[in-house]
Amino acid sequence: MNKKSILVFALAITMVGSSTAAVYASQSSVNATKNKVVTVANNYEAENGGNTVVQGKISDEEAVTIATKAMKDLMGINANYFGEAHVTRSNEKDDMEFFKNLYPEKDAQVLQENLQKPTADVIDVQFISADDLKSPMPSRDLVVINEASGEIVSITAMKNLDQSLTGTIDDNRVKTGVTDFLSNLHEKVQDNTLKVSKTMTSGTMNVIGKLADGRDVTMSLNGKDYSVMSYAVNYNNLITLPSVEKDYQDNYRNVQVK
Repeated sequence: MNKKSILVFALAITMVGSSTAAVYASQSSVNATKNKVVTVANNYEAENGGNTVVQGKISDEEAVTIATKAMKDLMGINANYFGEAHVTRSNEKDDMEFFKNLYPEKDAQVLQENLQKPTADVIDVQFISADDLKSPMPSRDLVVINEASGEIVSITAMKNLDQSLTGTIDDNRVKTGVTDFLSNLHEKVQDNTLKVSKTMTSGTMNVIGKLADGRDVTMSLNGKDYSVMSYAVNYNNLITLPSVEKDYQDNYRNVQVK
């Protein structure tokens, strides 16, 4: 798997016009100059409030700029919350190949079909909070960008989570949380129908739906305030595996948005 990786230090980002200053150093070079300031043009498309960038090659620095803005616009987290950002490039097919022997046997045929599909290259921007730099922990904040189109295809921000929360799920709050989040992407749910997990687990609940263009989307909501913590669109239009379909049937229920 050929991945380019850099380490972005001290994301004390200063917005000046449409530019962002990002302090970074190369992870692969021992003698890399730290605290080098690079001014990155913000290609995040402002027209219609969309979540895509102008067509073309996206550099690592531009990816950090896009991801930082997405964290603020979609998750309400400002740049000064983060201390580092790691950038890698990947393709979903690589993961399917790597893990294919771990899937249940009943998924083998569909998995093979998915492996024949064209899959997009993506840029993964993994943020480390400033607090976690003092006592390193696995990153909980991630933005995935389609390298060709610039679309934000996945975003996760695990903040203010109370894992002890359990109880009945308030469907009205789920609907509000989902529709408010999607409206920021200028998206809406197809057929006004969601599948919502039957129970709240570790302070979260899961939601499945289809966007207006027919692509599947999955979200996790924070049980504390019903805000969206993670969002992922099936950007490669992969076929849902039988084991996953069974989980949906057994552990989810339909909720009408309107």
